[in-house]
Formats: sequence, C-alpha cells, structure tokens
Amino acid sequence: MTDAISLPDSLRTGPGPLVSAIVPTYGDAEYLPEALESIAAQTHENIELIVVDSSGVAWLRDLAADTVGFEYIHEEPRGLAAARNTGLDAATGDVIAFLDADDRWRPKKTERQLAALDAGADVVYADVYLRQAGRTRYLSALPVQNPDSHHIDFLYEGGVPMPTVVARRDCFVDERFDERLPAVEDRHLWARLFARYTPARVAEPLAYYTRRDDSMSSDIETMYEAERDVIADLCERLPSVTSHRTALERKARYKRGKRLLRAGDATAARTALRTAFAADRTDPRTLTLLAVSLLPFGHRRLLELLEAVQERLR
Repeated sequence: MTDAISLPDSLRTGPGPLVSAIVPTYGDAEYLPEALESIAAQTHENIELIVVDSSGVAWLRDLAADTVGFEYIHEEPRGLAAARNTGLDAATGDVIAFLDADDRWRPKKTERQLAALDAGADVVYADVYLRQAGRTRYLSALPVQNPDSHHIDFLYEGGVPMPTVVARRDCFVDERFDERLPAVEDRHLWARLFARYTPARVAEPLAYYTRRDDSMSSDIETMYEAERDVIADLCERLPSVTSHRTALERKARYKRGKRLLRAGDATAARTALRTAFAADRTDPRTLTLLAVSLLPFGHRRLLELLEAVQERLR
C-alpha cells in the first residue's frame, strides 16, 4: 500500500503556526491515501499529522516512521469520539484540524482558515463539495449571522462540515468530544465551542466531504437517539438552549424522517414526518417532505432536488 501513496520526507518545512491534523481510522484504510496526500499538499507547509488507527494498519505505521511530522498512534476501537480525543492529547500544534479517512482537503484550506483565525476568530469552518453516489455538488456552510447566538442557529440548521473545522488549541482545554455518544459527537462539541468562542465561516469550498451508505450517518436510529441525547445534555450545560428544547426535538424527528426517505423507506419516513408535522403545522419543510413521502416512487431523487434548491436559497 505504501507504493500507492506519496508523502514528502517532512510535513514541517514552512513558516507559520503548526497545524495538527487529526485523522481517525477504523476499517476504512483504503480511503486514507487520498486523505493523507491532501494534507501533505497544503500550501501552508507546517503540518503535524496524527493518525489514530484502531485497525492495526502496518503500512500506516511504516509510512509514519519515514515521514517527519507524522505521528502514528494505535489504540483499540473505542469509537470516533475517543479516537479524536486521543489525537487531541497527542497534538502539539497551535491550531487543531480534523479529517476523516474518506474525506480530503483542498490545497489552500489551512492557508485560508489561518487567515480567518488571524482576523480574530477562534473556530473556523468552510463550504465543501459533497461526494455521494458518484456525484459531487457544492454544499454551502451555515453563515454566521450573530456570533453570540450562532450555537442556537447551528443546532437548528447544522451546516458545519466536519472536515472543514479548525480551532485554536486553547478551545480544547476544557471541551472535548463526548465519548458516551455513538454518533453526532462532532455536532455536540461544535455547539459548545460556538457558545464559548468566536466562530467564522470561509465562504468557499475547502474540502471534499463524502457521504457513504455504510457510514455511521446512515444508521438512522442511532443518529436519532444520539441527537436527542445531545439536546438533553446541551440544555443542562447551556441555559440559552433550554427554551429551544421542544423545537429542537421536533427538528430531530424531521431529520429522522428525512434520513428514512433518503434510505428509501417511505412508509417509515411518512410516520416520522406526520409526527413532526403534528407538532408544528407551520413548518413548510416538514410539509414538503411529507408530501414527497406520499408519492408512489422517486423519493430519493426528489429529496436531492429539494436539497439543491435549499442550497441555492441559503
């Protein structure tokens, strides 16, 4: 496999702050060459690469041994949150960044986001290209309308792609990924960081984000239960979230229906969306998806068209 990937002898050849890139991998090492090469290809040339491997991939260990700035850590599988926290423990950079094995960065990603940090932000994310089922489309990230309430906007709308997030190292002194969560641990952490620190968005695509049918995000019930747990936990941690609890739980039911529709289970989606619509008959998005679920066929394609329209309106 080492013949299929090319990294320079050193990832730390340039000036500027050291960026620690944390990459967890478990059962998905076949996607790693493209991801690691995208890190090495950054125009900002002071990178620390930390791969937390829970599969025991020999060629990764060998590659790390031959590359300055590449730290390989093997640990038994304990979930994504634990792997990312292990990476945070090992990171020595002033800036922390994240990348999953099946995603990749565009060459100017860190350069663009370091400029946003220099301008005063603490946590920076960006737009992406979404890759799914052999197609690629532009996905714009959530705009920052009001930094003080951005964590609330994020909980309602999402729109912060994991492979684009970078943050100052200090942000992770007291805030880590919650290892009790089997999913949406990133959403949980971003909400807490946005509540405490200054967010910024770079309005250009700086990464490629892959949505796979076999990923954790495709486990619909696990995602739904984890999202409900996140809402409950954030209501305890952040008083500003408490008044939004009912609406956020309704939003979680809507998202569950949307995932079921994408998975092709129109019957289950219809039930979930009817429950969400009964709780709020003024939500046009829920009504639209409910109407789509009632059609005899074409649910997934119509959902994709609706998402494309929503992107243009954002």
